[in-house]
Amino acid sequence: MDFIIFIYSIFIVILSYGILKNKKVLNRKIRKYSVLIACRNEEENLPFLFNSLKKIKYDKNLYEVIIVDDVSTDKSFTLLKEFASEFSNVKVFRLNQKDDEYKGKKAALKLATEKANYDIFLFTDADCQPPENWINDYNNFFDDDTGMVVGRYIEKDVSSFSQLFKLISFGMYSATIGLGFPFSCAGGNLAVSRISFKSVGGYKKIKNHVAGDDKALLNLFFKEKIKIRYNFLSPVITFKSKNFYQQQKRRYGKFSMSRFPIQLLSLFTFIFYIYLLWHLISNFSFIDAGMYLLSCTIFWLILSIKHREKLNLIGILYIMIFPYYLIFFSLIGTFSKWSWK
Repeated sequence: MDFIIFIYSIFIVILSYGILKNKKVLNRKIRKYSVLIACRNEEENLPFLFNSLKKIKYDKNLYEVIIVDDVSTDKSFTLLKEFASEFSNVKVFRLNQKDDEYKGKKAALKLATEKANYDIFLFTDADCQPPENWINDYNNFFDDDTGMVVGRYIEKDVSSFSQLFKLISFGMYSATIGLGFPFSCAGGNLAVSRISFKSVGGYKKIKNHVAGDDKALLNLFFKEKIKIRYNFLSPVITFKSKNFYQQQKRRYGKFSMSRFPIQLLSLFTFIFYIYLLWHLISNFSFIDAGMYLLSCTIFWLILSIKHREKLNLIGILYIMIFPYYLIFFSLIGTFSKWSWK
């Protein structure tokens, strides 16, 4: 077997091991949660959010929902107030102007954390729909030493291509978290302990990033050696992006936000994959191609089983394509501007 293919196979085995390392805690405890949501011009999506929040199966005395309207210009705030009036554990606040200091939605999230009463902050977005067991499932991943738990999400009404690529992305998150070298996370399904959040200074150190309430926060937690875990249960549901191209640039174009070791590893990985493609084509052999295919198959099986997803064999092909998809949007997102709502 060719040496390059051997290295690739070892790399895939290591990633697969990282995914498998993500497990539930041994001593599960029932905890109290503050669900925190920033909302800006989401009147079309709020009815779906409200419907999902109503269906959550968790003791109402053990969680609260705090929603901050982030200078909406539509009817969002009116809808939020009407929803809050129906439930004693739902509170709504409003920002009347954008904050020049805390960029993006950090000002709204900062206010939400200041109004929160419980020990775990559970973040989602106003265009998301948490499943009914969402809060309860997070108890499976928090112990007294855990500061952050990273969850995932699924987009509605998108192609199988987009669905499988999203699963692969979260596979990378879970693998790197399992290996103790977390790469990124998604702010639409993320939980942090109040103590850990305050210990890193909240959003103060990352307030100038337009995005990064998720990845930049994860980097702060990692820098302070706070335990980060991955929740492979109860993904939240979100809607298809209205601008897929901009969404992908935002998601993968955060190279500058990555820690320096991650940047070096990313550069090495990008170069390796480009060389791997050239090597497979110029030095083709059935043995190497078979080993390459076997490695991708093993990774896809472990990824699908761990995330309790239906095994779709075309995903093996997407595993092969994904690195080049990632390289493309990482470069485009890093070296060009991307828009933010």
